[in-house]
Amino acid sequence: MEQAEFRSHLTLIYQLFWRDLSERYQGTVLGFAWLLVQPLFMLGLYTLVFSEVLQVRFNAQVSNTNFALCVFTGLLAFNAFSEVLTRSTHVISERRDLLLNTALPSWVLPIIPVAVSVALELLSCLVLLVVLWLTHTFNPLSLAFYLPFLLIRIIFSLAAAYSLAVLGVFLRDLRQLVPAILTVLLFVSPILYPLELIPESLRPLYQWNPLAQLVEAYRAALLHGQLDIARLLGLLTVSSGCLAAAIFIFHSLMPRARYVL
Repeated sequence: MEQAEFRSHLTLIYQLFWRDLSERYQGTVLGFAWLLVQPLFMLGLYTLVFSEVLQVRFNAQVSNTNFALCVFTGLLAFNAFSEVLTRSTHVISERRDLLLNTALPSWVLPIIPVAVSVALELLSCLVLLVVLWLTHTFNPLSLAFYLPFLLIRIIFSLAAAYSLAVLGVFLRDLRQLVPAILTVLLFVSPILYPLELIPESLRPLYQWNPLAQLVEAYRAALLHGQLDIARLLGLLTVSSGCLAAAIFIFHSLMPRARYVL
């Protein structure tokens, strides 16, 4: 790919990224403020229900602030995946006219929901870092340890986006199925509760849950300033394999998908 062509593709991705965000909040009163209002509202709800009503605690902490920070950090990864999985199922059919009537490369479209998820996650991460700084619990190494796992999350997201984007053309039921899958993922991953509450007999299942591993890695990096090299290498290997398989599926099915569109 020539440099001029690469720059053209980057410009196109940016334009589609900004268009996606603009269309989402067009006509709303709060506009882009919803990027923060919605996750903060859900954080307050989860904190109230799980911390106050169900009395769930992380690491024997009794403070609601500590609970909220643990949940918020877990939601960074989950909300990003949720954004990608929800949008990817119809990203190609949604831009059907653009894909069929222009020279737009098909591989560009699945990148858009991933780019949006990165923007949303970085904004939420900034809020988390500000809170950690205000509560004097910010570790300067936290951001440096977090960025490698953000890259892994992006790789997993690209794998999901390319797979769901092309499969969504043939299987329209995925649009209804993905929200149900996300609900299952939320409750089978240690996002709203600590890993210690999981029975010993079920913990091996969590060891094979990439989202659970990523959530624990996010918490270790951002809240405790710790980097788990073994977890990093394991997730990097799995995510790279998933992305390679997803790209193969995308390029194999995309020529047929154009006829279905």
